[in-house]
Amino acid sequence: MAVRPGREAVRRPRVREVVDDHVAAADDVSCRECGTANPAGRSFCRRCGTPLDSPSALAEPPWWKRLLRRRGARRRGPAGRLRRPLTWLVLLLALAALGWAATVYGPSAVNAVRDRFSKPSSVRPESVRASSSAAGHPAELAVDGAWNRYWAPAAGRAPDGQWLEASFAAPFRLTDLLFHSGSSDRADEYLRQARPASLTVTAWDEGGRKVGERTVALEDRPGEQTVRLTVSDVSRLRLTIRTVHGQRPSRLVALGEVEFFKRF
Repeated sequence: MAVRPGREAVRRPRVREVVDDHVAAADDVSCRECGTANPAGRSFCRRCGTPLDSPSALAEPPWWKRLLRRRGARRRGPAGRLRRPLTWLVLLLALAALGWAATVYGPSAVNAVRDRFSKPSSVRPESVRASSSAAGHPAELAVDGAWNRYWAPAAGRAPDGQWLEASFAAPFRLTDLLFHSGSSDRADEYLRQARPASLTVTAWDEGGRKVGERTVALEDRPGEQTVRLTVSDVSRLRLTIRTVHGQRPSRLVALGEVEFFKRF
């Protein structure tokens, strides 16, 4: 009868306990890794082998030093030596562009914020005039505060190009225009006359320089209509008729009222 040979038993390793025979001294250096006390003068930890020469040098440097170290390594060679001047040049150009943008767009941005959060205040013109006026409908009726009295260009003239102009005692920042188109706010009277459909608003400053121009559209309905229009240094404002609602040969083009608002 065959007998299976036995397997060779593998001896298990025996763990030897390390006896720490070091006598503690006042000048011992503690390992930053395992905390073992090491006699002064040792270069490596007697337990884990961590260098002990310069604890400050062995500590991990801050992130910004590591970043500069990596960038410094990349700058070796001719291309690397040019990278620093180019970096400073780009930085200076960026700062110059930022300063230019702040100078050019800064005032506009400040005005936009102030317009958004400031309460508008009504401003009345010192005088008004018109390119022409129909009998009984002078330019002053467009700013008299009554909606059932209106300015109308002279009858028999093409309305396109007829204008109403208001002058003010002091320059101001225009924020809004409020229109009452037609001859009345009452629906049954509103349709009796023609109404401005679009107007070109042109503004000049105190010295006669044009500071703004925009064509605005008006809805064909009775009641007030507010148009947002922001222009600084306004001293004179002209409303020029471009198109008309409900035009007929026998009808006048009626502008019941216009109000001007400034930033308070």
